[in-house]
Amino acid sequence: MKKFIIASHGNLAKELKNSVQMIMGNTYEMDAVCMDPERTMDSIKEEINKKLNNEDTNAEYIILTDVLGGSIANLSAEFTRFSNVHVVTGFNLSLVLEMLSLKDAMSTKDLIEHCVHQAKNGIVYVNEVLSKSISK
Repeated sequence: MKKFIIASHGNLAKELKNSVQMIMGNTYEMDAVCMDPERTMDSIKEEINKKLNNEDTNAEYIILTDVLGGSIANLSAEFTRFSNVHVVTGFNLSLVLEMLSLKDAMSTKDLIEHCVHQAKNGIVYVNEVLSKSISK
């Protein structure tokens, strides 16, 4: 079973989770961890550790963070010492929707590779696309 943790600076993770639930419903194993100035890194680390119920040996955890090199991504990377924890940075809504839609269709590694590729392809400068189609 694949479980997802969305982690970000500020309330981005919580609001992304709300957006996903609005689109797909509340049927997924997904938690949000939000970092704010009042919280310590230790409290965030403890929260993530609790969400990684390492007693569930069949679970694979995918932690999605907002920014490569950011505090929350660096802290999440510490959990990759567990073989069932994977960290992906630079999340967006399309990445999360794709992961949830395909989570049971492929292995965790293949899912991550596929969804990262799709999310990168989904970042498009629409003006350029439109100008190319008009000039044809």
